[in-house]
Amino acid sequence: MPPRDDAFINARPSFVIGGEERADLQEAITGMVINLPLTGCAHGELTLTNWGTPEGQQTPDFLFADIGLGSEVEIRMGDPQPATLFRGEVTAIEEQYGDGAPTLALLLQDRLHHLARARQNRSYEDQSPDDIVQAIASEAGLQADVQVSSIADTWHQLNESDLAFLLRLLGRFDIALRLEGNTLRARPEQPDPQPLALDAQDSALQVRLMVDLNHQPLSSTSQGYNLGTDAAVEHRSEALSPAPAGTGAADTLAQLGWPGEEVVPHPFPRSQGEADAYAGAHFHRQAKRFVQGELVCQGEPGLKSGREIELSGVSPRLRGTYQVVHCSHRFDNQSGFETHLKVNKADWSPNP
Repeated sequence: MPPRDDAFINARPSFVIGGEERADLQEAITGMVINLPLTGCAHGELTLTNWGTPEGQQTPDFLFADIGLGSEVEIRMGDPQPATLFRGEVTAIEEQYGDGAPTLALLLQDRLHHLARARQNRSYEDQSPDDIVQAIASEAGLQADVQVSSIADTWHQLNESDLAFLLRLLGRFDIALRLEGNTLRARPEQPDPQPLALDAQDSALQVRLMVDLNHQPLSSTSQGYNLGTDAAVEHRSEALSPAPAGTGAADTLAQLGWPGEEVVPHPFPRSQGEADAYAGAHFHRQAKRFVQGELVCQGEPGLKSGREIELSGVSPRLRGTYQVVHCSHRFDNQSGFETHLKVNKADWSPNP
């Protein structure tokens, strides 16, 4: 999918507050940062000029006293079919004075922050991670799109918020947790059917790429003990599935003759199924970020974490498909609308 050809058209964000479109915010906006991580809460900040003549009045005054904590905010970009960049709530308000007109900063988070509002102690007996995600999503009034693990066991939530517990639980399976619309998503990332084409010599404004063998394992081994069967459990993972097309980190270590066997001390597996899952998850977590990059491009409202880009205009050994692991949409009156990306790739082509 090529970049949008209307990058400089309607490049100011538009806003819906509490279901009402607000043209006054579009005029007053001086800065916007929207962060869309692969896992966890999406969050952002809006900076607005907070002084002018309100509609229907004759004298200048503060403009946005009607926007309070908990106000629902939707941010859109583009026209005639605007894309929604963010949907969430105001969780903090900051007023700034002393450098020109009064400024208002609105700090935003998506609804996932509700799961971080209270700590709990709970025990989930004879349940799978899939069951737990479904249960917590239902309690929060959310739908769930879940494919983590069907391993049934006892899982303890120890003085943790629901969000912290889910992030810890899913982290051991290398599964990202994020909110998509009204759905709590917890499943492996899928290939992007329409990766965005970016060219380092054209549509990408800045590109920085690094191939890094530090912290890359030749293999990952998880060792534990099954009390029910009175037997040790162990699994060794040494390859990605599906295998990348190019040369991965483990292959590079093997070619160099460098050591890299790793025994993963935590989490401790209580069954063979957990040992298999934990070893594979740890190896995958490290191997998928063998090549890491940071990019800046003209604003692309359709980009978010989990999407992919097809990068060209770089050396043959580093061109190819990268997964977006952090997406930040930014706007200000000087630079306009830009998208900043952090990306990963599991392989390179050292001898193209």
